[in-house]
Amino acid sequence: MIKRFSIISSVFLFIAIFIQPIFSQQDSELAKNIITLDEKKLPRIPQLSSRDEVFKQFCDDVEFNYRQHAGGKQLNAQFYAYTAQKDDTLMKIAARCVIPYETIATANAIANVDDLLNGRTLVIPTFSGIFVCEQPASSIEILLEKKYALTIEKKSKTWYTIHDRLFYFLPGERFSPTERAFFLDADFKMPLDSFWLSSAYGMRKNPFSGDMQFHRGIDLAAPEGVPVYSCKGGSVTNCVYNNPVYGNYVIIRHNNGMESVYAHLSNIAVSTGDVILGRTQIGLVGQTGLATGPHLHFEIRVNGVSTDPSRLLPKR
Repeated sequence: MIKRFSIISSVFLFIAIFIQPIFSQQDSELAKNIITLDEKKLPRIPQLSSRDEVFKQFCDDVEFNYRQHAGGKQLNAQFYAYTAQKDDTLMKIAARCVIPYETIATANAIANVDDLLNGRTLVIPTFSGIFVCEQPASSIEILLEKKYALTIEKKSKTWYTIHDRLFYFLPGERFSPTERAFFLDADFKMPLDSFWLSSAYGMRKNPFSGDMQFHRGIDLAAPEGVPVYSCKGGSVTNCVYNNPVYGNYVIIRHNNGMESVYAHLSNIAVSTGDVILGRTQIGLVGQTGLATGPHLHFEIRVNGVSTDPSRLLPKR
């Protein structure tokens, strides 16, 4: 009898140890209240005009929520859908809707102020704040997720699924000066203060083999040790040392599937995972790898395909 009781006790002990965490995990998932938004089923604003009845209702909802927020009362979580037209910009849409641009941007995964919106269906909230993505993809989303991770853990678990992605909403929040500068950083900058173009983009004779090969970037000759800057804000995805061809090099991911590559560096001043602004120093000019002299090999890739950087950089 004692032996049988011991066996039963062992079974219950097994259940307590191994099954309870499963139920705890399920309870945790159930605690995350997820509201799924289908833009096809949302009230659709045909035009951002006071003559449009749907837009008038939208404006009334916005005014109501501003009053609710000022009084510390619960918001009416209403959303509308709007398809951006040819001349629409994020700033124009935000101004017409009286909703901060960062609210519309973070709800719709708009990574940068220069993102093209024509023909894109946007989900427009009737309240201000910031949407923080659970699985950030763009650099601005990474910045926000890092900033608010601990805050979100301590708050209630109401989330929104927008365009098949999961977001947590923080009412009343705005971009910090750093986040604002990052989001508004639309222009490309020169990666060097001064240089001369030693090799253009396209077919050229390989200086080592003498064979005709396609050169996927441009070579900017400059004295060894001068600073190299990021051409635009983004996330550092690779810092590689002692590559036999590129030597020491850095890859930065920007918005819209764009990457920039900086090769033959003598020194790297950033780390993988860093989120940086344009004109941040990322290293020093060198001649590591296959190089005939000190220079910066600079590439731009869009969705993995190289393009001529000289067409994107500002005129000197």
